[in-house]
Amino acid sequence: MLPWFAALMISGAVLLAGLTGYVAMRRGASAWLSLCVLLLSVAWWSLAYAVELTVDDLASKSHWGDLKYLGICALAPSLLVFVLRYTGRGRLVSRRLLVALTVEPLAFLAVLFIPATHDLVRFYPPGAAREELPVVGSGPIFWVHLVYSNVIILVATGIFVVTMVRLSRTYRRMATILVLAALLPWMANLLYNFGVGEFARLDLTPFAFAVTGVVLVWGLFRERLVNLTPLARGVIIDTMGDAVFVLDAFGRITDLNPAGAALLSSTRAEVVGLRGQDILAQRMRAGVDEHPARVGPEGGELTFGVGSNRRTYDLRRQPLTDRTGRPAGELLVLRDVTERVRAEQRLQQLLVERSRVAAALQASLVPTELPKIDNAAVASRYEPAGDGGEIGGDFFDVFPLGEQVWGIVLGDVSGKGAEAAAVTALARYTLRTLAQADRPPSRTLADLNARLLASTGLERHCTLVYAVARACEAGLELTLSLAGHHPPLVLRGEGGVEPIGRLGTALGLVDDVELFDSHAVLAPGDLMCMFTDGLVEARRGTDLFGSERVAATLAAERDATVEDVATALVSAARHFHGHHDLGDDLAILLVRPEGG
Repeated sequence: MLPWFAALMISGAVLLAGLTGYVAMRRGASAWLSLCVLLLSVAWWSLAYAVELTVDDLASKSHWGDLKYLGICALAPSLLVFVLRYTGRGRLVSRRLLVALTVEPLAFLAVLFIPATHDLVRFYPPGAAREELPVVGSGPIFWVHLVYSNVIILVATGIFVVTMVRLSRTYRRMATILVLAALLPWMANLLYNFGVGEFARLDLTPFAFAVTGVVLVWGLFRERLVNLTPLARGVIIDTMGDAVFVLDAFGRITDLNPAGAALLSSTRAEVVGLRGQDILAQRMRAGVDEHPARVGPEGGELTFGVGSNRRTYDLRRQPLTDRTGRPAGELLVLRDVTERVRAEQRLQQLLVERSRVAAALQASLVPTELPKIDNAAVASRYEPAGDGGEIGGDFFDVFPLGEQVWGIVLGDVSGKGAEAAAVTALARYTLRTLAQADRPPSRTLADLNARLLASTGLERHCTLVYAVARACEAGLELTLSLAGHHPPLVLRGEGGVEPIGRLGTALGLVDDVELFDSHAVLAPGDLMCMFTDGLVEARRGTDLFGSERVAATLAAERDATVEDVATALVSAARHFHGHHDLGDDLAILLVRPEGG
């Protein structure tokens, strides 16, 4: 029996030495150094004990029996240090503690290896030489050391067990294995030292520690239990607000967290084994099967309840596979996004309402239908920037000033929003009030400038073109003034395109403005195009649409009606811009005389 037991001890020593090298090569794990010391101490204990069992003479047995205490004395301190680091109490492993843990082992070894005091630790009683496996006697110092070592081992084991019990709710099986592995050598050592039955002759403690070392190394590098990562993940999943469901390959619920049980208003025992799709469909306002488009392979959106109790959940689906890559199940995570969905709905309602208000205000600034001018065709277009949800500053108007005399105006107020709309309304309706048939446009605009400066505390300026048009035998006679605005383009009947007007100062900036009156005649067949900068500043990269492309479009549409020309200009600008939302508001006003 002894040779087999000695071989077992030697095998354990070799195994523990190999595990020590494996741990040393993978130093990234927590408590690796103290674990190496623990494994080496047990390996030496096993090896020395194996030699003690196999030698024949009593002196050799005593010698190797003494040497094994080099490992025994290092075991308890290294175990305590390992457990402290393992359980997250590394701050307690101070230099003072390490020194205190070495005092008793060094004193004990000194007593053991001094011949005069050797028997105070261990000795062989008379007649032991005749026995194959003699029972070793224990001196008083041995019992002191035994109490000291077992107190340390008991403290370390207690800390370990308490920690694992607290964290074992999620990974109970793994925690149980680790706890039993920690208790096993402690119990084996007590059975040997107190001489219980056959354990008085054979010390199984080294073998028990070998088992413990294998389990700890497995837990450290295979299951990563020394860092408590799976346990921490379990705690996180249990405490997270998202509902988590684990489904097997057949779609049945195998596990769920407390949030998932609360979502289903059921306990874990009531839903485990049921089909996940069926039980979710029962809780939904409309079942998953009735709206399959809402839930795709990667997830979707589920709605539970009705009325004020209606809750919306964002579903995420994650396939689970085994080590060979074959489907093993599915992970479902449901996050309550009710408040986000409600906020988005409120925002959408606000945007719709804002767009409606903006459209109503814009309609009051830009007439939907222009008055008729005798013997002339008039057309207009207004295209808002972006999605049209914000009020722009572009405006135009045509209004009568007398018999066969009309005021024609097109302008652009800087900025957007309510402030720009206020200046736009002020400019449009004040101009109507100030305009007179026999008054030069430049004087009318000068008076408008004074009103704008006096009436607005806003830093807004306005550019516009204002013309007084009179019917004459030659067509339409125009007197116009440009307040910082693009000159209108006139397409002549014979084919040329020319700008008309002399540029003056924009309104709303300074008191003393320079404005000029210009005269032009539109013959039947001529076409005048007034426009805001939203037309010429439509861009493709850094290239602007520009006045040249406006002129080219007018020339290409010379035979079209004014309505078709207006549509062609807007389409050309949008096509050039890339069919994206325009960067600025666009307003166009076209006038074409049709007879004398």
